[in-house]
Amino acid sequence: MSATSRRITPTIIWLSLWALLPLPAQQPAAGERAHAGAELLREVDAAWRLPVPENPAATDASGLDTASPLKRKLEAIVLPSVNFSAMELNRVAPTLSLISMEFDPAQSGPKGVNIVVLDPANTNPKISLTLRDMSLKRVLDFVARAAGCEYEVQADAVVLRPVGGVKELETRFHAVSRSTVLRMTGRAANQNTTAPAAPPPDVEAEGRAIRMFLQLAGVDFDGIPGSTLAFDGSQIIATQTPRNLQRLANILARYRDVRQVEIEAKFMEVQQGALEELGVQWNLATKTAQLNGTDGRYTTAGGVTRTLGEAFRNATSTQQISISGEGQPEGGLNLPAAAPSIPGGVMLGTGVGPLANITGSIGQFDVNAIVRALSQQSGTELLSAPRLTVLSGNPATITVAQEMRYPQSYGQIQSQVGTGSISGGGSAGVSITSGTPQEFTTRNIGVELRVTPTVEEDNRSISLDLNPKVTEFEGFVEYGGPSVAISGGTTVTVPPGFYQPIFAVREVTTRVTLWDGATLIMGGLTREDVKKVNDKVPILGSVPIIGRLFRTKGESTQKRNLLIFVTANLVTPGGARTAPGVAAAEPVDGK
Repeated sequence: MSATSRRITPTIIWLSLWALLPLPAQQPAAGERAHAGAELLREVDAAWRLPVPENPAATDASGLDTASPLKRKLEAIVLPSVNFSAMELNRVAPTLSLISMEFDPAQSGPKGVNIVVLDPANTNPKISLTLRDMSLKRVLDFVARAAGCEYEVQADAVVLRPVGGVKELETRFHAVSRSTVLRMTGRAANQNTTAPAAPPPDVEAEGRAIRMFLQLAGVDFDGIPGSTLAFDGSQIIATQTPRNLQRLANILARYRDVRQVEIEAKFMEVQQGALEELGVQWNLATKTAQLNGTDGRYTTAGGVTRTLGEAFRNATSTQQISISGEGQPEGGLNLPAAAPSIPGGVMLGTGVGPLANITGSIGQFDVNAIVRALSQQSGTELLSAPRLTVLSGNPATITVAQEMRYPQSYGQIQSQVGTGSISGGGSAGVSITSGTPQEFTTRNIGVELRVTPTVEEDNRSISLDLNPKVTEFEGFVEYGGPSVAISGGTTVTVPPGFYQPIFAVREVTTRVTLWDGATLIMGGLTREDVKKVNDKVPILGSVPIIGRLFRTKGESTQKRNLLIFVTANLVTPGGARTAPGVAAAEPVDGK
């Protein structure tokens, strides 16, 4: 037994110590969670910084030079004077080669340009030209035109040959995507999403359509013997001259190029409300009847002066269902049917009690003074910074709003009046069935931005079709007239209760062009609501000093300001931003 105890005891002690140790796998997870949460909150704080417009000169950089080194050399060499008088073409070419060596500004590498004439028929036309201060490329243009030939800039030489002569052909493979084929053949625009599924594509027919398209785009297949084009569904196999192969590559690069724009929108809305109110409401009543009320009772709404809440009360809120007749209370039975409340809006100080209520007696009169003093401040700040990527020419919509659902129609209100009283007498009472809301619709309350970016051909500027819209809910309007039901000595009056919302819309539509990475600021979507009340008791309210006790003044303001910042960035399909000024390959020089 003791030996067994000696073997078990160390194990128990080890397990006990292990249980006391902290769990190492949980602490890093909690730390990473806290670190990630702090980073996200710091990002929200940083988003409140107003974007700084970039320097236009910094973004107006020229694009990368995609021309070959020999093409750049042809542009860089400027010949001060060239004079040919009836000189054969096979002598003009070496003469230009020698002159190019003399005026080549390159500091390193081989000097000059090799110019070769390939003329199997040995036509050797004569050239007569006099030119001054022109680049070697322009001189070659005039020479080729005067000799009725064409030239081709290869990797290490310029080749002059007669038009239509035997040309060297090469074969290259060009992979193409399905979307590129659809754009080149024109089938994308004819697709109908509601039509049945299209049959598998005819590869042979698509090959013919691609050849016809390239022929119209300037890649000559009919006039060059031995040139061919084949399409296997995923790649184009073209046998052509180097010049036409380069043209074909440029066309495919243009149609294969995926242009998409990252839109960074930032909505900053600041809303501030202030209410200031100070006044005294007076009520004067006899011992038996109140002059501004009933039954000698004082009410806050019975005075001469008004509060902001009373002056700008919603008119439809006084609607009520009225039942009058025999067996009803004195004055009838009134059931309030208030209009739906407006969320937000200008502060009116409703629901706030008076500062003091002073009651006294003067002879046969009871005097009541209600003192109101109120100062309120409120404010809201809204920041939203959505970001999305959209293909060039496609619309995108950004919505930061609340959804409001409201009915477009109501069922019929039904009211039935019996011969008895509502207090229990007779065989029947009053039955009122309100109309049921029907045909609900949805409206966004907030900010909506519709943007359509289009990348221009220079691959540096972006045209934006912008349509920001701000929609605010103003309240309800009641349609229809009251319903009246009379039976015997009982009359029932029911308000219509058909409430429809009213919206305030601020909308701007514009089209602008931005440099890649620039920011557009849209402002002016401001609004200020001011409500004032200035009531006083006649004569007494005009008396200096003490007249302030007989006046009520109140002012409520609600200010809103909305700024919208839109930044457009060119991005690659991989999500990386492109370098400013990167353009597609330049077309091959002409004849």
